[in-house]
Amino acid sequence: MKHAPLLSEQSDDIQGMLKSGFGWLKSSRFWLLTIREGRVDQARAWLAKLVDSGLVVSAKRVGTGRKKPEESISEAVAVAFSFSGLKKLGCTEAETHPFPTAFSSGMGSALRKELLRDAGRDQWRWSDVEDPDGRQTVHILVAQWWVLDKKSRMEDPDPDAFIVRTVENNPCSFKREEDGKLREPFGFRDGLAQPVIRGLREEGGAALKQAKRDAGDLYEDRVVEPGEFILGYRNEYDELTYCPNVKEWPQSSARFTLNGSYLAVRQIAQDVDAFEQFKTANGQHICEKMMGRRMDGMPLGWQGPLGSDSAADAFRYRVQDANGFVCPQGAHVRRSNPRDSLGIDVPSSIKSSKLHRLLRRGRPYRETTESGTSCDGLFFIACNADLERQFEFIHQRWVQNPRFGTLEGQDDPVVGSSPVPKTFTIPGLPSGSEVTLASFTQALGGGYFFLPGIAALQFIAGGRAGAKPAPSRQVEAAS
Repeated sequence: MKHAPLLSEQSDDIQGMLKSGFGWLKSSRFWLLTIREGRVDQARAWLAKLVDSGLVVSAKRVGTGRKKPEESISEAVAVAFSFSGLKKLGCTEAETHPFPTAFSSGMGSALRKELLRDAGRDQWRWSDVEDPDGRQTVHILVAQWWVLDKKSRMEDPDPDAFIVRTVENNPCSFKREEDGKLREPFGFRDGLAQPVIRGLREEGGAALKQAKRDAGDLYEDRVVEPGEFILGYRNEYDELTYCPNVKEWPQSSARFTLNGSYLAVRQIAQDVDAFEQFKTANGQHICEKMMGRRMDGMPLGWQGPLGSDSAADAFRYRVQDANGFVCPQGAHVRRSNPRDSLGIDVPSSIKSSKLHRLLRRGRPYRETTESGTSCDGLFFIACNADLERQFEFIHQRWVQNPRFGTLEGQDDPVVGSSPVPKTFTIPGLPSGSEVTLASFTQALGGGYFFLPGIAALQFIAGGRAGAKPAPSRQVEAAS
């Protein structure tokens, strides 16, 4: 039997964004970089300087110690590559262990566009594949977080080496309320209902005890095996997650992709004016029904003052709200995570839902258009180990499915792509069970990226001659 590596021995090789969303670093920027023709060496030189700067934080550094992370980390960076970006930088997939088709074909491929219902969206600006329509092909994604109102230490990408597109954070995203919590442009508390990665994201010390007290018997609903998010570890099937390899990687080392993850990335513009008009016409309570949470992030059935994040995630649907009188069956959060509602019974439903979880790392952004007006949105990032079974399954079978649960002819009320006007069913409304919706969101770009382990990142940045592979730890990577 093949043995999984120990997270405790590998956390220094795992990029920190898999352990933390860096919530205390309230400024953020996402760099979408296209390597210019003939400028690979310049691009790699800039990348090598970034890797050597110490800004690429490891999961071990984010881990608990004498200092809290917010006391020792004032800036953090994560770096990921599209399949075309890996090829551009000289990485050739091994025939014996190739990359999954979803990643190698790309979110922007014709097949993936049909699967994700993105076909025909001419407003897209960038993607992860070569595009005949002239959209920017992104080779490298750099995510950057730093302390609000401070100057970033990261050196800007070399404009001679890259075509650069940036997506900046929305300065209001942490300021809608005085609690300092992250909110998306429609005003809802964001970042809740995150899975806990067993062995990596367990809260430490007193925080763990408090989280378990707040969640009670439902705490284990959140805990997911590390192989659902990090390549090379045991997943919810009790199997080692498949690790692709590249030809240039030293054969004596564990596979190139060990300790990495795949990112599903989408830039989603949100029409705040349309949403506010809908809220004025229908009331905040209808907006909360549509989202599936209160504006403050607590479950719709929550009684009393604002609870902790663990309490906000400690609920189920089957027993408490099977028919959707509290949280409608088609609400955004219920489609994104059906919890215990879709299987034969509660245990099988919880087990099934853990096969389709995402670790979300997005941030709200604000862009200024050529006319000078502001456009808000969400730069969505989901970490997962299996793009087809996790991100694509959720997007296709739950979020965009017009026959989700017992519904017929409706998709997600917030990010669905059905033609407008469309309807949303809310059981028990005195005025009838359906409300008419506008189109609130629009995808402006997207792609699949590979987030490598830190040793693999050093290898990419250094090229074949400057490779710094991880020392062999006698680990048998998943085949």
